[in-house]
Amino acid sequence: MEILYSINFWLIVGFFLAILEIFSGLFIALCFSVASFLMAIVFWLWPNIGIEWYEIIFLHSFIGFSVASLTWLKLRRNQKELPDIND
Repeated sequence: MEILYSINFWLIVGFFLAILEIFSGLFIALCFSVASFLMAIVFWLWPNIGIEWYEIIFLHSFIGFSVASLTWLKLRRNQKELPDIND
């Protein structure tokens, strides 16, 4: 599980998910790609962070779902309500 502490691992995962987003159009892949890049920044700033592997996975999942939720709320707030054609 030492690979989870590597900056290169999170960069590769981030680029892989970004490429998956390009070819598939999955919104969640983009959010977890951003989360992977943020994890790389975390391990770059604090290389000797003393957390366990399951905490790393939880942190990545939390960041990914947070990015997805915040992006969805932002897009939802900016959406105009169009009048219904049947009204």
